Amino acid sequence: MTFRPAAAVAALLGALAGCSTPVDHFHTLRPAAAAASAPPLRAPQRVLAIGPVTVPDALARDAWVIRVGDTGVQVHEHQLWTQGLQAEIAQALADHLNRIPLPDATWADAGPTGSGAGTDLELPAVLRLRVQVLRFDSVLAPAAATSDQLRWTLECLPSDAALSPIEAGHYRVLRGGVREAGGPAAPADPAVEEGQQRYDRLARAHSDGLRRLAADVDATLRETAAERARDCAPAPR
Repeated sequence: MTFRPAAAVAALLGALAGCSTPVDHFHTLRPAAAAASAPPLRAPQRVLAIGPVTVPDALARDAWVIRVGDTGVQVHEHQLWTQGLQAEIAQALADHLNRIPLPDATWADAGPTGSGAGTDLELPAVLRLRVQVLRFDSVLAPAAATSDQLRWTLECLPSDAALSPIEAGHYRVLRGGVREAGGPAAPADPAVEEGQQRYDRLARAHSDGLRRLAADVDATLRETAAERARDCAPAPR
């Protein structure tokens, strides 16, 4: 038997290539940078704190959870959110709200971590948006589709000076509701590599559902203007 070093090395390299670690792919729910024609940012007169955002335990991870059939799920370990799903949702909502823009020079802020706690905001918040994710389903087969259900509550700090610290139990509920969004995902961005286009479709569909929730909040802020002026603390000077 003749030993062929070159052939052995080639076989070893081929085996190593076959065992290589799959590439991680990262996705975000945050919309792309606003177009140059977007209205200029104004100095915020009041801050709307986004959060806390809560998600089911099964979704509290960076990896994507994909539904399979009626009862199955798969965790796609190499399809990842850029951060925890709670923070992704909080910061995406802030982005969508600030694009509207909100009335009364209100600025939505999820903080640098997306915690929604209000303690890491540069300006004190007089409004808060709580979000509970009830469903955040992603489906790949037979076609890319999503099914989202999010319960939201818009709260304000009462005008009673004795309740001035921003604490969870001191917020006054203005309005709330459940936003449902879903259906077949829109076509993928052709700039995305072919193998990732189905995931791109899902991420953009979920983000669009958050955009619709932001529109609900904007409409509520406009609807409750007189109520907020009467019952909520004024913006800090």
